[in-house]
Amino acid sequence: MEKEELMNEVIKKLGTRGFGNVMDALGWNQGQFQQGFDLANDMQNLDLVKLLYSNFNQNNIVIEFTLLGKARYESMV
Repeated sequence: MEKEELMNEVIKKLGTRGFGNVMDALGWNQGQFQQGFDLANDMQNLDLVKLLYSNFNQNNIVIEFTLLGKARYESMV
């Protein structure tokens, strides 16, 4: 998948909750942690999300929507 498609997938999976784990949203394992972190960082740089927490050992990259991220989600549904 391309980066834009991955971002849209994460946004769709976070849905109405507005926050969650990037790795769970994409079904990625610990071997893809760096890719997940880079994606979350790219999304943060676009002001779609705020990166709240990451932990390699727990395979967690927790993000939450910004207003732009929420608006993007709402435009998808």
